[in-house]
Amino acid sequence: MAFRGAAGYSAVPDTIISIPSDSNPKQTYDGSPAPAAATASAATWETLRKQARQLENETEAKLVQYSKLGTGAGGGAGGSGSGGGPSGYGRGASPTFDHASTASANGAELELEHLLAKLTSVVNYMAQSLDTSAPTNPSMMHMLQRHRDILYDYTKEFKKTKGNLKAARDHAELLGSVRDDISMYKSGMNQQDLLLDERGRIDGSHRMADEVLQAAYSTRHELNEQRGVLYGAQGRVTGVLARFPLVNDLVSRINTRKQRDSLIMAGVISVCVCLLLWYMLR
Repeated sequence: MAFRGAAGYSAVPDTIISIPSDSNPKQTYDGSPAPAAATASAATWETLRKQARQLENETEAKLVQYSKLGTGAGGGAGGSGSGGGPSGYGRGASPTFDHASTASANGAELELEHLLAKLTSVVNYMAQSLDTSAPTNPSMMHMLQRHRDILYDYTKEFKKTKGNLKAARDHAELLGSVRDDISMYKSGMNQQDLLLDERGRIDGSHRMADEVLQAAYSTRHELNEQRGVLYGAQGRVTGVLARFPLVNDLVSRINTRKQRDSLIMAGVISVCVCLLLWYMLR
């Protein structure tokens, strides 16, 4: 979001102007509020508006500082302009979060939460003041809505920056633990450890080869079983044919008839060829 400008600010006291609780203000004969009550309401509204603007300036400045803490500590990640997070790290970047930067970020976070809570209270008091005043002023309604929008934008930006900063911190802690593990592993490794690792790799290769051979033997055994099943099926078919001689007789007759038909066709073709040759040579 685009901040509204003023970076300088002064401390705002925690005391907030309370709204008068008199629900029956003095009225004139025509039914309109008395001038004294209207003046007091206007003064209360103006005071609350000044407090709201002052708190908005402080919150804006603190948000800028909080965003700079996030981008500076995270090595360029988590900024509000880049939609940061762990993915915002460049290749080769090494984010670091020391104790001082973490403490500064936590302090700024607490201050922002306190400022946002105070600003929320002031905006609520402004809404109550506007509800008790009659008649309703459109410009005041517009101003109240503007303060509410600003409060919503600041709260949204604070949550976004807080989430990005937390993600960057977690990413940095993860990278740091990985680097520590790698350095410890490298420092504690000697020549004997290297030889033991190499022996472990060779044993692993042997185990893999044994598993491949076992799988091949299993496949061969299954193929042999399938071949036995096929031979058994063939034997059962042969046995069925042997049990039914009528089937064999029928098959043999069919074969004999086919051979006879073939011989007849061959004789007819031979006679036709001979007649044709005799007619051509005559």
